[in-house]
Parts: sequence; structure tokens; C-alpha cells
Amino acid sequence: MDELYFLNDGSYDIDSGAYCGIVPKVLWSKYFNDNDNKIRNTTNIPFLKINNKNILIDSGMGNNFSERFIKNFRPEKNHDVENQLRDYGVKNIDLIIQSHMHFDHSGHTFSKNNIFKKTEIILQKRELNAFRKPNDFTRGSYIKNRMNKKMILVDGSRRISGNINVIFTSGHTEGHEVILFEINSKKYLYGGDLFPSAFHIKPYYLTALDSYPLNSLKMKKKLLNKVIREKILMIFNHDDKNVLCEVYGTVEKPLINKLDMDKYY
Repeated sequence: MDELYFLNDGSYDIDSGAYCGIVPKVLWSKYFNDNDNKIRNTTNIPFLKINNKNILIDSGMGNNFSERFIKNFRPEKNHDVENQLRDYGVKNIDLIIQSHMHFDHSGHTFSKNNIFKKTEIILQKRELNAFRKPNDFTRGSYIKNRMNKKMILVDGSRRISGNINVIFTSGHTEGHEVILFEINSKKYLYGGDLFPSAFHIKPYYLTALDSYPLNSLKMKKKLLNKVIREKILMIFNHDDKNVLCEVYGTVEKPLINKLDMDKYY
């Protein structure tokens, strides 16, 4: 039987305006605790044991922080992916599927520890280019690092295996993708940073970090329609209160119901 677990790689501070975009504070302050114009972001990472492979969807912040990073983002490593994998008895990760390469999603992708020694990386060709050649707008979200693992580059939406698909969205970054997978007859969508939290479930609740906001808006509506129609469960990667939810209502007014994760993997 295939298995799904939810790991966590700690938390960090993000600027409130960057995270909530044009949404007025009177609205987002009902959901987030604002401290010194910062919001605390967690890092939820799905771990799949599927088709006899160990797979991560994104890899968190990692452990390699510069003094500047620590000053700006104040990371707190109260959890660590590598330690949690060892607790599960995992000796190697076969595959990391990257929604995108921002620092809070790709930290352990660059790990040289044995558990990631033979890991292959799946990402969009356009995202690799955006990572290697950031522009003035994106430079602050990518941390320059040398990829030391085999990469499987994809161009657009495609099936990774019988149970896993990547859907190219762009929007948040040039090569952003979301991951749709099925385990034990239940479908899940990992929304990456199109849907970083349950607060961002509304189509027009975009972060100010989106490189192509109109693309984000278009794809959020398309994905919400699919999720609601097909009863796909949503995974929010930066939400410490709502990690796994069912979505109902309409595309313009989506609603969520928090789920007990123990019942779904």
C-alpha cells in the first residue's frame, strides 16, 4: 500500500505585504498574526512512498543559512526534514519534485548528506533558467547554489508516473508547477505558492512575489474548478493551521474544511 506523510522543515518570517499582496490588512489580519510587519511561515512537505519509491514534493529551507538570510528571515529549525526521514527509517530519497526553486522550497535539494546522495530532481526547464538567471525582481527569492544532482527537466504539464502529474502554471515564478497525485484512491493537489496557505484559496488573494500575477489568477481559477468538481484534497505548504483541506463552494467563493491528516494517509 502506498503511503503519504507530512514533514516539516521549520519556519521563517516573511514580510506581511509580500505575503498578502494587495489584500487589505483589515482582511488578512483576521487570519495571520502580524509581528513587526512579519508573518511566520511554516514549511509543510509531503513525503510519498509510492510505486516503491521515496518521493518528496519540495524540500524546505535546508540548513545552509548566511548571516544576511538569518537577519532577514529569522529561520527557526524546530523541525528538520532529514531528521524526520531518519525517524521513519528512510535511508534514501529517490526523487524530489520541485514546485519551484525559491529558497524555502529547495533547501535540502542541495544537500550532500547520504540520504539525498542519489536523489533525482524534477523541475520545469523554465524554472531552472529562472533559478540560474534571476532578474532584478526575482533575485531576492533565489539563493545561488550549485545543483549537484541529476535533473529531469520537463517542459509543461506531464505525467511523472501512473499516479503523479505535474501541472505547469507559471504565475508565481516563470516555471512554477503544482503536483497532482493519487494515493489509495484519494487525489491530492499540492498547490505550491499559488496556494501557499488556506487564506490564499480565493483566486485574487495573490502574493506580491508573483512574477506573473495574471497567470496566477487564471491558473488558480482553473485549478479550483478542478479541485471542487473532482473532490481533490488540497495541501497548503506554508499553513501551520490548515495543512490538508477539502475545498467546496464555488471558484469565486471557495470554502475549506480542515481535515484530520491521520485519516488520509
